[in-house]
Amino acid sequence: MVVTRSYEAPVAQRGFRLGLPDGFIPLPLDDVDLDVESDEFESLVSFVAERFGLSATDESSIAAAASFAQLGSVIGDSGVDYSAIAFYKSPDDPMRPIMVTLTGIAMPSDHHRKSEAVANLLELHGSSSDSTVEEIRLPVGPAAATVTEEQNALVMGDEPIPVLTRQLSAWIPDPDGTTIAVVSVMTNSFQDWEHVCTLALDIFDSFGWEPLSG
Repeated sequence: MVVTRSYEAPVAQRGFRLGLPDGFIPLPLDDVDLDVESDEFESLVSFVAERFGLSATDESSIAAAASFAQLGSVIGDSGVDYSAIAFYKSPDDPMRPIMVTLTGIAMPSDHHRKSEAVANLLELHGSSSDSTVEEIRLPVGPAAATVTEEQNALVMGDEPIPVLTRQLSAWIPDPDGTTIAVVSVMTNSFQDWEHVCTLALDIFDSFGWEPLSG
């Protein structure tokens, strides 16, 4: 999977690539025509059907694809360049599903060295009470990793059920000082947070920069 993004001069264009494990379904980030005969929606339905072992004409495939299209549109409004969703079975309890959402965005930057950018990121996020941050080492070089969490409640009848959403993000500066990529993995499957972190770190390790252009 390759992500590119264009910026106005003088900021150069830099894309990135990720190697995602099996199971991820790319989410459309723009409004999708939910007509089952539209090419984009038909492609999404095919992805969903293949992932869940269903027929592309199955009503469950179509309904799930419509939900994913709506979710992608909401995520797209935040300005990300790429998003995907995956469902797994918990290694600790096969009856417990794990839902993981991934997003990626390339943001313009103006740093002289990667180490300088990471130091600034550590200072910025270290001063926030909403996240924890530490430096990590990826194959492409140093990065800042942040963990944020949000406590919500899902009301079922009269009983509120607590829902804890956690997100692990890698903030990765490019070697030419033009771009910082942010790759995030989010889940509300807090019981399997350690497994999700392992998955996220594997994805971060697969990160690579596309050639500089512009």
